[in-house]
Amino acid sequence: MPIPYVQECSESMGVVRGAATDIEEAIQAVRDLLGAETWKGPQATSWETDFDGFATEATNSLGTPLDEAIQQCRDNASKWQAESAGTGAN
Repeated sequence: MPIPYVQECSESMGVVRGAATDIEEAIQAVRDLLGAETWKGPQATSWETDFDGFATEATNSLGTPLDEAIQQCRDNASKWQAESAGTGAN
């Protein structure tokens, strides 16, 4: 009987995708609070600029790089499951 790598990968990647969504929502929640109504002045501008840099980098990493990692996980899971079933798929 093959090891259920594909199912385990799908479940794990569902958790990862949910966490990515939570991170994106948290970043957006902070962005929604930025602006003159919350804090103004040079320190505010500096902090907002720094935050935007970090947030943009984080958000970008949750796009294509995360999608590619999830696909690699799925590809590996399919290969390992086939190997565990004795079919030796490549």
